[in-house]
Amino acid sequence: MGVAVAFANLKPGTGKTTCAVLLAYALHERGHRVVLADCDPAASALSWSDAVSGFPFDVYGLAMRDAGRRLAGLSGPDTVVVADLPQAEDHGLIVRSVLRHVDEITIPVAPSTIEVERTSGMADLLDEVAEVRTSPARVAVLLNRVVGSARSGRDVRQALTDLGYEVLGAQIPRREVYALAYGEPPRVRPGDPFDVLAETYLARAGLPLKGAR
Repeated sequence: MGVAVAFANLKPGTGKTTCAVLLAYALHERGHRVVLADCDPAASALSWSDAVSGFPFDVYGLAMRDAGRRLAGLSGPDTVVVADLPQAEDHGLIVRSVLRHVDEITIPVAPSTIEVERTSGMADLLDEVAEVRTSPARVAVLLNRVVGSARSGRDVRQALTDLGYEVLGAQIPRREVYALAYGEPPRVRPGDPFDVLAETYLARAGLPLKGAR
């Protein structure tokens, strides 16, 4: 049994590509077979791969209306598929296609009031997709760009929980290394937030942790 994870949001600039690439790296470092699907017409993940002479796992460009069906063809019993999606407000057909087929739908959200308010539109989209899925997806929010010493992360986590969202225990801190990650060879060390995030998805899917330290 494999698993497919998609990072989705209505808006651009929420960290979807960074999260997708570094999660894929973390899973690869743990010894899993990984496929990264770049479903964004901007092709940021593909360009990143080109900039570093290729990632150590397969990367496919799937910026097309039937991306979900094609993505399903990439999955396998031992494969973890990670999908980087475009902003749903501009590319709804692609996003809906993918969200119909993946196991995990993750919404990256920064700890700010406006980001919390924007999740209402995403909730409407998820309700629409749920009506045409054959089985429910695991839907969760990933807190991204969290300032460790600030209250904002805790307050937003509580606000999102009160709105009915599942918020992953793993969260991604605001660090310059992530802000400047694009175009650089990714590095994910044991215990890194993205390593912890990889472990979270593997546990949720009932897959072997591999390489757990």
